[in-house]
Amino acid sequence: MPRPRVRNQIIVAARSLLDSGGIKAVTTKAVAEHAGVTEASVFNNFGDKSGLIQAIVREAMPEQQALTQCIESDFDELEQWLEDVFKHSIVYFRTILPMTAPFLSSPQKKHDNPQGFYPPRLALFRRFQTLKAEGQLSERFNPKLAAMMLMGAAMHTATTQLTLGSSDFDESVAGSELIHTLGMTVEAEEY
Repeated sequence: MPRPRVRNQIIVAARSLLDSGGIKAVTTKAVAEHAGVTEASVFNNFGDKSGLIQAIVREAMPEQQALTQCIESDFDELEQWLEDVFKHSIVYFRTILPMTAPFLSSPQKKHDNPQGFYPPRLALFRRFQTLKAEGQLSERFNPKLAAMMLMGAAMHTATTQLTLGSSDFDESVAGSELIHTLGMTVEAEEY
């Protein structure tokens, strides 16, 4: 049975190994040794290495925390907020894609989190739902599709930056382009 103190020790140890040696340094055996626990404790708490990496992404990545805070933040202008969310999303994906790449080619166990490696998409979807319910977004607006599109564009941009060193996507137009493309604003319904 997982114990919170041991679980936290394991996450701290895994994050430390990740920071010092990259994803290859994060083996269940090395994490257990670094945390001062048995390898069985790693498996009991996370199922396998993929579950451990998912927990690190969800619980110990400042980039995810910054993105989540941005998604949940109040805003004066929808366009600027979307641009900020997009930029934070790119930073998030630039950080986690290299870490999660080894797991992307095989089916993932759901462990204790059906969101897998990318929980901010669900947070953005829920925020879009709230904004739509409050009348800040068009009735035609599809929150799920918009969250997938914004996160997908951010992931693509991050992947391009990681593999080619740059991206031809202008991050500064993301908010206005998404609003225009999806007809997000209430005013857009008049056309």
